[in-house]
Amino acid sequence: MNRVSVILICQDEEDRIEACLESVSWADEIVVVDSGSQDNTLELAGKYNARIFEQRNWQGFGYQKRYAEEKASNDWIFSIDADEVVSKELREALLQVLQAPDERAVYRINRLTCFHGRMIQHSGWHPDRIVRLYNRKHYHFNEKVVHEKVDCNQARKVDLDGILYHYTLMSPGEYIDKRNRYAKSWAEHQHSKGRKTGVFEILVRPAFAFFRHYILRRGFLDGYPGFLIAVIQMQYTFNKYNFLKFLNDHPDPHCRNKGLPKQS
Repeated sequence: MNRVSVILICQDEEDRIEACLESVSWADEIVVVDSGSQDNTLELAGKYNARIFEQRNWQGFGYQKRYAEEKASNDWIFSIDADEVVSKELREALLQVLQAPDERAVYRINRLTCFHGRMIQHSGWHPDRIVRLYNRKHYHFNEKVVHEKVDCNQARKVDLDGILYHYTLMSPGEYIDKRNRYAKSWAEHQHSKGRKTGVFEILVRPAFAFFRHYILRRGFLDGYPGFLIAVIQMQYTFNKYNFLKFLNDHPDPHCRNKGLPKQS
């Protein structure tokens, strides 16, 4: 069987990382790259004999995962997040394909996300096939700040059986906070590339985001959680373009507070 390295990036994941690591304890190696945990994340990772590295120079999710790739000992990489759990069926599929994998192919996993106490079957969240098993001699994560993925557009993609359970969205507040961070990172990245936006885009794109998730992607079939996803997606889209417009209008951070009334 070909040896495989599991790579995982994290920060302050003590509530979830142990279930994740238990589900990949069959791997030949687990590489954990931490960006500055203040809780017991690293102590829990040590229980699973993970090779632990600290990389606090945060430049985005893609950069952090590329760093983890470099630290791996094996060419076959399985990428997982701290809030994900490999099902028994998926584990068997991974072990089977590693017996004789095609190193020029990439292998996709079907992810199922839990939100608001419910597994989301629609809303554009499922099926959610993502490349997670690949050979680093040919493929790597891109360097996107958010929404990173394995750069493998020309590769043959093979779908594996089983489910990758995704438990990241423990509460609406956590999801909103996460999407706000993503919106800010997206806006800063787009601003650095010179992208502009205006009021029309700020108004239209959020409305379409709600329509896409709730109607086109059948979010209404997911009940109240589906409605909540559509609303938060609308808010996220509004924030992205609103943050970008603010950066467009105030390109110099030293001048953004000019004109404000002086404090007495």
